[in-house]
Amino acid sequence: MKSHYYLTNRGRKRLTAAILIFFVLLGSVISACGRPMTTINSPLIATDTFISPTKGLEALSTLDPYRRVTAAQSFPAAYEIAKSWHRDAKWYGIIPFTSIERAFAIPLHNNNPSWFFRFGVPEDDREIIIEILNGQVVGTNETKIPGYIEPLLQDLEPLGDRWTMMDNVAVLERYLKEENSSLTRFPYMLIDYRLAMPKGYPHPLWTLYNAQDLTRPIFVIDAITGEVFRQ
Repeated sequence: MKSHYYLTNRGRKRLTAAILIFFVLLGSVISACGRPMTTINSPLIATDTFISPTKGLEALSTLDPYRRVTAAQSFPAAYEIAKSWHRDAKWYGIIPFTSIERAFAIPLHNNNPSWFFRFGVPEDDREIIIEILNGQVVGTNETKIPGYIEPLLQDLEPLGDRWTMMDNVAVLERYLKEENSSLTRFPYMLIDYRLAMPKGYPHPLWTLYNAQDLTRPIFVIDAITGEVFRQ
């Protein structure tokens, strides 16, 4: 019997459609909860500063004018904190900063957004969000994001203990090659990111949003193969 890792063409088309519909509907719900953004402090509990071993790479161009450190560069610091929180913590991806805004009902910095890494221990029904800004851990919160804002942990697969996928820089490079890429027309558009692996799909997916218009994703790509999911 074939496993779900070897999908027929028909099955793959159905799964692709289901994934796109899921993220479009999720974006619509999030958009309905939207509000104007201003600058205030993070809702996560402040931590003692932890400097990532990749901190020195922050001067590299990221193609994202709002973030000086990439997602992959930020991962080691988040992973170390997660494992100190719980030795069995599993990594479930990256949450859009706009989802954090809505979950805590307060706006965040939008001139230099943080990366929000999601970890969990399903066996204990526990989750933690770890905030990384410019290579440093600046906040943590053991909390559950409501299912109407982000996919529930039970609907996702863990991503593993190492960064093995496309960085957000590579995703932006790929998106710029799209014929109708919004970034070619609006290079300073504020992008928001989700990285997650839905159950039933064998790889993590990057989903990009215009942070000022969350009604639907602007780009969805397989973070391992680079396959683009067109709407």
